[in-house]
Amino acid sequence: MCDSLIQFQLPAQCNFKEFLLSANDALSSENLEFLCILLWRIWFRRNKWIHEKIWLDDESCFSWARQHLTDFVEANCRKGDSLKKATVSSWQAPEIGVVKVNSDAAWCSNLKQFGLGSVIRDYTGKVLGSVATPIHSLVSVAVAESWALEKGISLAKHLGYSTVILESDCLGVIKALESSTLHDSNLSNQVAHNLARLALSLENEQIWPSGIPERIIPFVSADIQQLSSS
Repeated sequence: MCDSLIQFQLPAQCNFKEFLLSANDALSSENLEFLCILLWRIWFRRNKWIHEKIWLDDESCFSWARQHLTDFVEANCRKGDSLKKATVSSWQAPEIGVVKVNSDAAWCSNLKQFGLGSVIRDYTGKVLGSVATPIHSLVSVAVAESWALEKGISLAKHLGYSTVILESDCLGVIKALESSTLHDSNLSNQVAHNLARLALSLENEQIWPSGIPERIIPFVSADIQQLSSS
């Protein structure tokens, strides 16, 4: 995997963002993923040398990046299978006295930007607040998902809720959080997903302190109807 030399034409002068955008336009998805992982490893090598005076040779960096990409692809194939099975489940309400934060990130390849969506609901499915945020920068999916989750947590805290269940498509982000909050791995996340898609059309972040945009209401209603019939 990715054993061939990666080559593409760069502008005469460019910053790092322009470099990544040029790579995104010129490279296959596999080579682009490998390049990003290799750059990550090079940055790790730089920090290793500065802070510990330990030098990692080029071949070890290349081999590590290649293996990491292989592991990443295999893990996402398994995740894709589990997601297909999980989507048949419905949104699960929190217990009385607890609120649930659903979050998601949506990527638009044409705009080259992410949209973030987070929604807070109670045990009846009622929306207590929501936020949609456009991100005009190139970041990883994990970073975008973590930002979306952080937006939901911040809104819940601002609205005075302390006992919160977190629900996101990126469970690894939730597990990485050092907090006393509960978490739920259910992946029925249509309300947050469509909020994230809405964010792609926004110029700036929009917050609905006690509600949700009108176009997202049908997805909320579907979840409430499912709750009442279960």
